[in-house]
Amino acid sequence: MATIEQQVDEEDWARFQQVERLADHWDRHDWPPERHFITWYVLFDDPRLRGFVAEFQRRLADLDYLDPVPPDGLHMTIQGVAYADQLDDMQIQAITDRARSHCQGLTSFELHLGPLSGFRAGTFLRATPWAPVEELRRSLREAIVDVLGPDFVPTEARLFKPHVSVTYCHASPPADALIDRIRRIRWSEQISTHVHAVHLLDLYRQDRKYLWTPLAQIQLDPPDPPL
Repeated sequence: MATIEQQVDEEDWARFQQVERLADHWDRHDWPPERHFITWYVLFDDPRLRGFVAEFQRRLADLDYLDPVPPDGLHMTIQGVAYADQLDDMQIQAITDRARSHCQGLTSFELHLGPLSGFRAGTFLRATPWAPVEELRRSLREAIVDVLGPDFVPTEARLFKPHVSVTYCHASPPADALIDRIRRIRWSEQISTHVHAVHLLDLYRQDRKYLWTPLAQIQLDPPDPPL
């Protein structure tokens, strides 16, 4: 029987194959480049993972409307907090403190990346299993509620689907070339990496890239040794 992760991947892939045109990821009228956003990310400095992503980017490189995510920009979004101009330093510190408390006892975990998939504004690697990511996310959402109240973490209409972006689209061309390319390479490889920490970042956009200033880091506990 297929897992929920496999089922959702197949459904989303089937839906993406019906897309006619891509969309410009950077065309965000609700988020001007000069406005900063506070968010929780998992960051990746694993050289194997960076090389793995770079190989997919190489196979997509002739599609010149795609911007590759730089090696030091690889991330997995866990939970947004608020725009920076909506918070003061005391609130950011309080959220960090509450997050440390809520994350106590959470252990580091292995993450499997692949297959490659697409959406209207780019490409990404599926990240599984979902359970430890969801547990981490739930703890961070509880910390935000403690400080800012439930209005800052409303119930989401869409299912949270952990992923690592590979490229972002900066135009709106027909989707067929990208769909065909992903179809040919999407299951070519998979890789595993380890998640040891989650980072609170001051995020902004510049030159079709996400950049950030680190604000805090929460280390996850090492897993129990095998018996």
